[in-house]
Amino acid sequence: MTGITRFGERIGQGAAASFRCAACGEMAGVVKVARAGVTVDMGPPLGQETYDRDSIVVDYFLGTVAKFADAATLDAVQEAVSSAAVDPVALRRIDWELAPFYCPDCDLNYCSADWDTYVLVDEGFYDCTMGICPGGHRHMVDDLGNLNHFPLVPRDWTVVRSLLKFHCAKRSGTEKPA
Repeated sequence: MTGITRFGERIGQGAAASFRCAACGEMAGVVKVARAGVTVDMGPPLGQETYDRDSIVVDYFLGTVAKFADAATLDAVQEAVSSAAVDPVALRRIDWELAPFYCPDCDLNYCSADWDTYVLVDEGFYDCTMGICPGGHRHMVDDLGNLNHFPLVPRDWTVVRSLLKFHCAKRSGTEKPA
């Protein structure tokens, strides 16, 4: 797609920003600031949510994930998503997991459908999800091993299928993840 840059658009009064996929134009990701005690519209299927801790929500890319944040981090993300042209590079400087849809090599964002993702399994347990962007660059796109964030909506079903294939292969003695 031509004309799509890495920069996202502020949503509403600056509590969130959206990013478009450079390959197909679909939504690559949405980053939302969720302050403790403030109701946040999480969209379908979650609807209105209120958290008891400050959190940052990453939506659309491989599901919906909330990540707990301290006040300084939340303020930095708030400042980043409040700018006129929201830069995923600024979000990744705070924490790479805030813009997993962004490929630093291409300097573009891609939706989960345009990343070729696969799961790494370590000693029978989920380690992370890697992805290859449309430009052929390999990056980690999910690290659920980080106990500071939690999935709100089931992750990309390719992760679930890959883990099931791995465990079936383990039972048969061929322990190669799909």
